[in-house]
Amino acid sequence: MVNFLMPYVYFPDHRDPMLEEFTYGDSGARARRLKQELRKGDYVFFHTTERGRHLITAYYVVDRVLDTGEAAREELIRSKYKSPHISEFIDGKRQGDDVMIFGDLILSRKLPIPLPFDRELAQKLSLNIPFASGRTDLSCIASATRQWRKLSEGDVRALLEEIKKMESSSTVSEAPLSTDEVHELREVDLEELLARNPDLLEKGLTLKYRQYELTPNDRIDLLFTDAVGKYVVVELKLGLIGRGALRQVDKYMGKLKEATKKEVRGIIVCKGILPTFKETYKKLRDVKIHYYGWRLGLEPADMD
Repeated sequence: MVNFLMPYVYFPDHRDPMLEEFTYGDSGARARRLKQELRKGDYVFFHTTERGRHLITAYYVVDRVLDTGEAAREELIRSKYKSPHISEFIDGKRQGDDVMIFGDLILSRKLPIPLPFDRELAQKLSLNIPFASGRTDLSCIASATRQWRKLSEGDVRALLEEIKKMESSSTVSEAPLSTDEVHELREVDLEELLARNPDLLEKGLTLKYRQYELTPNDRIDLLFTDAVGKYVVVELKLGLIGRGALRQVDKYMGKLKEATKKEVRGIIVCKGILPTFKETYKKLRDVKIHYYGWRLGLEPADMD
């Protein structure tokens, strides 16, 4: 078996890999490599850098590898998959070697909570990434994984185990945060908390996607379904909100409703509402507001 660790960066006009449908395409020498080396049952792990952190965001268990032209000629594939490789081939923009991976729809996963690809994880793998003094861990990992890297069977088991451990552990820690740590909390920390603990928002929510991309410029922080199947758009704001946050959520709700033909409502999680706009938010029916906050606690001093 051959397993790969692959980096990616999304471009506005070419969103690939398509993690929601488990497809990935490439061209030229890399296309030939995909076709020659990958077989049904092999693993491909995808990683990227977001907000100053390196993250593993998905893995595919390979179902098949097809020439893009072959995929584009299949009516069922054309109607089901939205990969830019297929649409660009149909438009005559792709020539020469071009190949697509299709992940098994049952076994492949887009991680609802990305796995941090840090030094601790890197050292559990057989990649032998050098961590040089004077360079950040992020820089060392990014440099060593800029190209595709092969993963051993042991690496695959280690990654799957780390994903399992991360998803089974609770984000809510019993240890209190220091004052400095509270100030350093980022939107992504709040996102991870709610992704793992949707009951903090309301009972019966099921996470569907994190950072769900409606368009290249419109991305929903968290998308849930509720107990009766309605979509719930959750937007996170670290500061006080005004009319702009409401316009943003309304836009996302409208686009999602148009695309899915389902009922949609919204939740904004924020520090508070600017006084001028409180009356506006009081009148809302389809959008709820939640304030985030931190509990004060004490713990014994560590004198080591």
